[in-house]
Amino acid sequence: MYRAGVILSGCGNEDGTSIEEAIMTFLALDSLGVETLCLSLDKEQFEVFDHLAGRAMQMGQKRNILVESARLSPGRIKDIEDTAEDDFDLLILPGGKGVLKNLSTFMDEKIEFRVNSSVQNTIRQAYSDGKPIGATSTAIVVLAKALGSVSPNLKVSVAGQSQSVRAAIEKFGVYYSCEEEICIDRDNHVVTAPHLSGKSLNSMKDTIEVLVKKLVELVER
Repeated sequence: MYRAGVILSGCGNEDGTSIEEAIMTFLALDSLGVETLCLSLDKEQFEVFDHLAGRAMQMGQKRNILVESARLSPGRIKDIEDTAEDDFDLLILPGGKGVLKNLSTFMDEKIEFRVNSSVQNTIRQAYSDGKPIGATSTAIVVLAKALGSVSPNLKVSVAGQSQSVRAAIEKFGVYYSCEEEICIDRDNHVVTAPHLSGKSLNSMKDTIEVLVKKLVELVER
């Protein structure tokens, strides 16, 4: 049985991982008999968002990314800093605005942003080991940045992304950005999907199922 490492950034699209994208990812993995191991950061969130009011909550509100991510996890979850090379066979980053807020400095530094060192190390180690890596929506820019200096000619999907995210991806210079529904970079073992926010649940489910299937096929090559 294969095991997928799934990097979560909290629970809830605005200040963590998109719940819909995470659940669809877990469902797609389960349907293929792939075990899930969730990974997250043991640190405070960038902000706490009131999803009912549609705004960030007052200063002083604090939540832990790992604790919040555990709400989403269908089973095992661990601090990403404690991840070993043989913990998973493929790696997936579901999207959500919290991916940019909690796994990187994008909100403060925009196009000059940095990826959290533990997240970047995990992504780069997976890449170095030849393990397939997938990402959806906003997580694509984190993946692209993390692999920026180690993965030549990386091809990722920019379909549906905001101008700020497109600009961040294209600034790296070594990327060929594509508008395909599912972008498969076989040379680098990377599979990406377009921005899924606003899509119907069925459409999201179909897209993520294809992405996960392609990742598993790359493991089996």
